[in-house]
Amino acid sequence: MSAGLGGVGDRKSGLVLAIVSLAFVLLWSTGHIATKLGDPYIEPFKFLAIRFSLSTIVLVPIVLVIGGRWPRSITAARHIAIAGLLIHAGYLGGVFVAIDLGLSAGALAVITGLQPLLTGIVAASAFGESVTRRQWSGLVLGLGGVALVVWEKAVFEGTPRLAFVAAFLCLISITCGAIYQKRFCPDENIPAMTAIQLCLSAVICAAVSLTIETGAVDWTGELIIAIGWQVIFLSAVATALLYWLLRQGETTRMTGLFYLMAPTTALMGWLMFGETFGPLGAAGLLVAVAGFWLVFRRRAV
Repeated sequence: MSAGLGGVGDRKSGLVLAIVSLAFVLLWSTGHIATKLGDPYIEPFKFLAIRFSLSTIVLVPIVLVIGGRWPRSITAARHIAIAGLLIHAGYLGGVFVAIDLGLSAGALAVITGLQPLLTGIVAASAFGESVTRRQWSGLVLGLGGVALVVWEKAVFEGTPRLAFVAAFLCLISITCGAIYQKRFCPDENIPAMTAIQLCLSAVICAAVSLTIETGAVDWTGELIIAIGWQVIFLSAVATALLYWLLRQGETTRMTGLFYLMAPTTALMGWLMFGETFGPLGAAGLLVAVAGFWLVFRRRAV
């Protein structure tokens, strides 16, 4: 009887994990879509300054209510700040600029989809963990798929080169940020750390906006939806789902989920904006996803 009850409990637990995982993939994949929705009405760094500021306002009270632990030294705060600038301001700054310059959300998702793959392999090498031949093969496939997508968008569709520069800079920024945070901030309280990072990123993006942008904003319904969606459903809900999954010991599941982001974003881009891939880009998308799968799939036991 107890075994039967245990089986039912396991099935329910597995169903909850599956539902939460699916919700996380769908929400996280909307990041580039929401950016593109709001992009015509506001400049990139002003958008980010507003998003980060509102996200900070939402998160700080939560940290205070749950009793989050703030950094206990200037050194810890400095490490948190450096990681945050790379992960938030650097990464999302590149994302917003790439889309503002005309790169499609789907193509950007394929490029940035390399992030967990690169982070995992580089971090493993840096921290003395073994990287298998299968994982290296996945990295090569992923890079090859991205190259096909970039070639199609640049040569056949005429996307400006600066858009790809911005996309790869944001990929480098978040990869370095994730590794830096893993190395120097492993024991920091996540909500408090995130609040600090968002606040600092808001200040930096506001300074950049005041320096190089005109400050013009057209407060349309699409822009309000885009900002609200990113603040509530990405900064709050999706991040909460991420932390919940990690606390269930689902690290392997989490890394595996990231190879679903590129095709999901590409599908959303097609549905909302009519974005398409030609034969070369579609092949690149499939090759990249195959590479991600090789890196993150569970080993047979």
